[in-house]
Amino acid sequence: MNPLFQEYLVEERRKDIRREMSNIRMEEEAMRGQVFRPSLFTRTMRTLGQWLIARGEQLVKRYETPEAGCQPAGQTYAHQ
Repeated sequence: MNPLFQEYLVEERRKDIRREMSNIRMEEEAMRGQVFRPSLFTRTMRTLGQWLIARGEQLVKRYETPEAGCQPAGQTYAHQ
């Protein structure tokens, strides 16, 4: 291979690495400056979701299928 061509490839690779590092630094700087502040809609939806989950758990407890040890509904306590 031509030595000048190899030098050219090495220099291009160095430029690529510098560009990548610059992009990474810019992304890190952007992430540091960004503070998450949920909007009213986001807070409302989160609260609604939490309420729906809690309500669903209560409904599951109320209407879940009985355990294997339960008596069938047709039997009464008088015949035991």
